[in-house]
Amino acid sequence: MAQLTEGAVQILFDNDLENPLHNNCLVQVINIKSIATTTGSTRYRIIISDGVHFMQAMLATVHATLVEQNELKKFTIIRLTESVCNLAQSRRILIVLQLEVVSNDVGSRLGEPASIDGTTAPKLVAGAPQQQQQQQQQQQQQQQQQQQHAQPLFMQNTASSYSTGGVNPQLESSLFPIKGLNPYQNKWVIKARVTQKSDIKTWANQRSEGKLFSVNLLDQTGEIKATAFKEQVDRLYPLMEEGRVYYISRARVTMAKKQFSTLDNEYELSFDHTTEIEQCSDEQAIPEMNYKFVKIADMDKHEKGALIDIIGIVVEDSGIQEIVSKATGRPTNKRELSLVDETQKQIRLTIWDRTAETFDASGTPTVACKGVRVNDFNGRSLSLSTSGLIKKNPDIPEAKKMQQWYASHGQSSSFSTFTNASANETGSFAPGTTPKLTIQDAKDRKLGENERADFFVVRGTIMFFKNENYSYPGCPDCRKKLIQEVSSWRCEKCQKNHDTPLYKYMLSFSIEDATGHLYLSAFDEAGAPLLKITANEMATLRETDEVACRNVFLDATHKTYNFKIKAFQTVFNDTARTKYQVLEATPIDYIRESQELVADIEKLTV
Repeated sequence: MAQLTEGAVQILFDNDLENPLHNNCLVQVINIKSIATTTGSTRYRIIISDGVHFMQAMLATVHATLVEQNELKKFTIIRLTESVCNLAQSRRILIVLQLEVVSNDVGSRLGEPASIDGTTAPKLVAGAPQQQQQQQQQQQQQQQQQQQHAQPLFMQNTASSYSTGGVNPQLESSLFPIKGLNPYQNKWVIKARVTQKSDIKTWANQRSEGKLFSVNLLDQTGEIKATAFKEQVDRLYPLMEEGRVYYISRARVTMAKKQFSTLDNEYELSFDHTTEIEQCSDEQAIPEMNYKFVKIADMDKHEKGALIDIIGIVVEDSGIQEIVSKATGRPTNKRELSLVDETQKQIRLTIWDRTAETFDASGTPTVACKGVRVNDFNGRSLSLSTSGLIKKNPDIPEAKKMQQWYASHGQSSSFSTFTNASANETGSFAPGTTPKLTIQDAKDRKLGENERADFFVVRGTIMFFKNENYSYPGCPDCRKKLIQEVSSWRCEKCQKNHDTPLYKYMLSFSIEDATGHLYLSAFDEAGAPLLKITANEMATLRETDEVACRNVFLDATHKTYNFKIKAFQTVFNDTARTKYQVLEATPIDYIRESQELVADIEKLTV
């Protein structure tokens, strides 16, 4: 039987995040109670014990299913891997964010644990009234100190949301670590350095428009991204300076949008009208930057799309190049740098836009990069993400060591580059072959995640059609989308006007097989045979008989085909996505399919 971690409850009760046992301890659940919430969902309050002490705890909502499926029950031993202690109604309660069930067949309580609340306060003993009074005063003082220690932080209202100055003793005594922030905290203050500040960006769509900016914040325990929107941009953008340290409180803690962040934190902050910021002059205690450098030779160990930090010497600069972005169709500038390090490896790093325009690579500088995306072009290459950061000759020990190595050995060394063979782990197939796979096979082989498209065949059944925006008015000559004018249709490419368009399919639908499902797209040549009606005829039907139009899609579902698919990758908002396009859909020839299946079985029995 697993041994409980003696002393764990005291560590959790004290919210001692620096103790290695805080996020790796074994405790026993000695009681479970369900609690109804105002939203109609059920949460569970538990009591945990380390065999010596016990304390109250609350399970995060994501773990409710463990109780409901009887995986987590009374006397179960669990491993706590992430939690935080909050103050609720003058009592401390542990919020369990992450856990692992170790053993749920114990059947009885281990040890004779006492309440941690009762043992932390001194006990009263018989004696003179004066002695009892002194003991009571000491107990009250200790309880006040415990409440101050446990409370996740309180910041008094001030006339202004921002002030400048030195060290604030009141805030210093109640700072909360970035690593411990979570949505269950109501009141907190962090002391953090702004390691990166973005430009003000604007957006506009059918639902809303506005502007935003973001900052990356760092303290001794971790990093977190914070974003301000709309009117808060005008209020807060002038107040925050990259490299400076601030006290920050009263921001909302939300789940991180990983596609827009390079930081290792599952949460992020959202500044609102209550957010308070105070500049701090004591900056030495907060590190300048937090890097987790990866050696160039170790790039093969990281999957395509992974975000890493890297440091190296710039030995080659391609200069500014203007290209047209595939995602936006707009011109953008890029610069390709060749980096080397002491592992005798060389890799290409691409930087973009204003960073590319302003970067000066003269003098073989050392660069430290944070938030670099790994690609597999030419084996392995790197691209600085939109939220990434590159610093030239940074004042850090790793950079000084790199410069010393290059001056003494590196500049006379030869370096090897990555090849396609070294990174070919995606299971792509030789040119000219179109393998027949299951849906799960295609996903496991990561088809479509290469620089070039992959092709394969899947036998699948159509389960659902998206019956909106399934066609477009096309040009009869070039098939590009037409723009409707007052009395005609205009093709910008051909510079011609047409009386009527030639509608073309742009279908979106899902298929399934025994192993999974896949979302596909199909253009006119592949889409028309599925619906057994042309896009022009469908456009007419849509205007005259909506019920008949819907029935066309219903009649086409639950039909099985062999789909020849092109898998390829697109990038939008710095997020790579794999798309699957149908090139051809052929009905199932069951006689031929059976013969192929028999042949495959015979190969296995040889």
